[in-house]
Amino acid sequence: MMRLEEAVSAYLQPKLNHKLYPFLLPQNTALPAVVYHPVSVERLHSLVSDSGFVKQRLQFSCYGKSYKESVQLAESIRHELQNYTGQMSGLSIGSVLLMEEITNYETGTNVYSVTIEFEFQFEEG
Repeated sequence: MMRLEEAVSAYLQPKLNHKLYPFLLPQNTALPAVVYHPVSVERLHSLVSDSGFVKQRLQFSCYGKSYKESVQLAESIRHELQNYTGQMSGLSIGSVLLMEEITNYETGTNVYSVTIEFEFQFEEG
């Protein structure tokens, strides 16, 4: 079974022109680009065993040369993920909730960013 972050990456890559990277932005990557990473995983248990129900948070940092560019990138991800339900690379996604959005400007690099965090609720196989 595919991990959530792999399933989400496979789903979003073509929609983001293959500018989605795990954990770190590669050096000399042209902007706009997105970095994602898991933040937390909560598995619900019954008295006897693991129920298979998972709540996992993924964070996406959207980088751009302008504030508008980073906001547009974050909006396109929000449009694709917020309230998503259905199959995603074999995972049965029950819901995707936007939990947080933070904007930033990095003075040393003149790069704008919008970070958005989603909670995915799904069934593990």
